[in-house]
Amino acid sequence: MSSDGSETRDAAIEVSGLGKRYEIYDRPYQRLLQTILRGRRTFFREFWALSDVTLTVRRGETVGLVGRNGSGKSTLLQLVAGTLHPTMGSVRTTGRIAALLELGSGFNPEFTGRENVYLNGAILGISRREMSEAFAAIEAFADIGEFIDQPVKTYSSGMLVRLAFSVAVHVTPDVLIVDEALGVGDTAFQSKCLARIREMQRSGVAILLVSHAPNTIIEFCDRAAYVDRGRVVAVGNCREILELYTNDIVSRAGGTPLPAPRRASIDDDTGTREQPATPQALGPKPATELVGVSILDAGAAPKQAFSRGESVVVRVDARFHRDNPSPCLGIQLRSPDDIVLWTCTTQMLDLPLPPKVAGAQATYAWRLRANLGGGRYVISLGIGDRSTGTYLHHSRMHYAGHFDVLPEARRGAGFLEPDASFDTLA
Repeated sequence: MSSDGSETRDAAIEVSGLGKRYEIYDRPYQRLLQTILRGRRTFFREFWALSDVTLTVRRGETVGLVGRNGSGKSTLLQLVAGTLHPTMGSVRTTGRIAALLELGSGFNPEFTGRENVYLNGAILGISRREMSEAFAAIEAFADIGEFIDQPVKTYSSGMLVRLAFSVAVHVTPDVLIVDEALGVGDTAFQSKCLARIREMQRSGVAILLVSHAPNTIIEFCDRAAYVDRGRVVAVGNCREILELYTNDIVSRAGGTPLPAPRRASIDDDTGTREQPATPQALGPKPATELVGVSILDAGAAPKQAFSRGESVVVRVDARFHRDNPSPCLGIQLRSPDDIVLWTCTTQMLDLPLPPKVAGAQATYAWRLRANLGGGRYVISLGIGDRSTGTYLHHSRMHYAGHFDVLPEARRGAGFLEPDASFDTLA
């Protein structure tokens, strides 16, 4: 909080010391005994889905929640939306709230889509006249045709989320709460939803959303909060929070997370650049360690700028501190603003690598074809073990260098190169 209280005055959502406790019973009859003998004996175990959570979302701000399944993200959204009551702490919201929580929550399956639109409006305290004025826009955005007058129980999941999202974004909310709903539906509808989210951001709507898609968090959120085991572990810059979250996943999977390297200055045009960061020897060494990266051309000469179609070789040096029965390497290409454009592992390519014993070293090479649009491409690398059938991360480099693809005239613009042509057919 700022010392002058401006953050409090601008807050659309204020969560303070929030906690939600559930009572877990091993046998159904214990619930009855607890009611009868309340205060004299306890028949349940306490489970705190959330504990001492404090978070502020300002007007016009979008905050993304990240964390593993079961960490408490959805519980937090339900408490903010008012569909759950807290055990402790408080939630204060300003203005009208629209929420997209569980698929179809708030819809009566026996009612038609049209009837459910008016029902949702009534729940939000919106008059029937106001909902009638907005109905045409809601119906057009949902685009479910004649099903608008059919019972909701006949809807597919995609139709249900279309209608639910359409209602939520057309009731002029001051606060929008979204739980993974942006990942449902066909590609065209997702694009329409994201464009609508952009409009709401520009109009000053405060948005709190849960997403497991890093790209969504980076592209749409001003800040991110990492929720783990019912607590908000950290709040801050989206990329830093995602880095912390990813490192925790690596650690819990048995790997050794690496400290995030200092981000190189990849936007200057001076021709100078920082060398790729390499893992620092801090704390215990990972079972398998990335120790060097080089970006080369087809003739093994260092190269930074490539023409379309040229071969890009990413040479990777690895050291094995412990036995690795089935090494696995991964690579990603990212945009300069950290959007993942492409990802691949040797496991995806079904390329088993020979085992390595402790103390061994190895050099590998990713060979790529620069069939890419003109621009800058950031490389991320990882290495681990696939002997269990699952890629177990040992170490990674979030920034392992970058290369440029030179733009060409009359080829369009952007990261993709779909080799477009154009014909006049009539």
